[in-house]
Amino acid sequence: MHQGFQPARRAALVTLAGVLAACGGGGSSDSDAPPAEPVGQVINSSIKSASTGSTYAIQVYLPPGYAGGTAQLPVIYATEGDAPYGAATPGTGGSSRSRFDTFKESMQRRGTAAILVGIGGTAWRNTDFLQPGASKYLDFIVKELAPAVESQYRADPKRRALSGLSHGGYFVIAALVLEAQAGRSPSFSHYLSTEVSVGEHSGPAGLLAFEKTIDGKPLPTTLFIAGAQNGNHPLLGIPLYNQMAAQTLPGLVLIKAEYSTSHVGADVPAFEEALRRFYS
Repeated sequence: MHQGFQPARRAALVTLAGVLAACGGGGSSDSDAPPAEPVGQVINSSIKSASTGSTYAIQVYLPPGYAGGTAQLPVIYATEGDAPYGAATPGTGGSSRSRFDTFKESMQRRGTAAILVGIGGTAWRNTDFLQPGASKYLDFIVKELAPAVESQYRADPKRRALSGLSHGGYFVIAALVLEAQAGRSPSFSHYLSTEVSVGEHSGPAGLLAFEKTIDGKPLPTTLFIAGAQNGNHPLLGIPLYNQMAAQTLPGLVLIKAEYSTSHVGADVPAFEEALRRFYS
């Protein structure tokens, strides 16, 4: 049984709107200014996992118009949602934005009609993303977190995406492989792996051998393998893509992308390309 969210606070986000102050007799008053444009809502909470024993901070972004809508929306589960990420907003003196914040802003710019779930717990990445911990962490997301999200929001269980970078990118691959090894259908419609690492394996050969165990198994899902020219992609991502492309994996849609950037720098363009491809 999953334990429900523990609500922390609810914050409505609005864009800045220019307000013209009254200037002499012919100026505009504040009442003439256009209303602030809503850009969605973020809900902060936490969930205690029976699978891993850890408590994870959870952030849920609901897009504009969610409250007045009725349709179920796709959900993107972003691992390491609390990871410091990117530059601070200019002029604020604040700290770096998180991975969740950065992804949320990309979705706001594009007007993406999807729910974003940022999963905290970056401090446990070397346990949760690698075996043997990855099996328990996968159970947490699939059997505890996703049902909680789907019980509280209009989240479509048939349109789930899982996103990870580096060790998180390895976990995305591991999630796909572990379920296929167990003979289970994929829990996600889209697996978004950026700059995949070798995980707990000793090198590229170990990663490829791990994936090779599922050759011939049905995989009715989409796997997007993305990375940087100056990162892990040439050594790991491309060989992994090539091996899977040569295998018999019925139902699998396999996509790759490469960017002229660094290891971490590939994450945003990969996510934005995923938004273009899958959520337009």
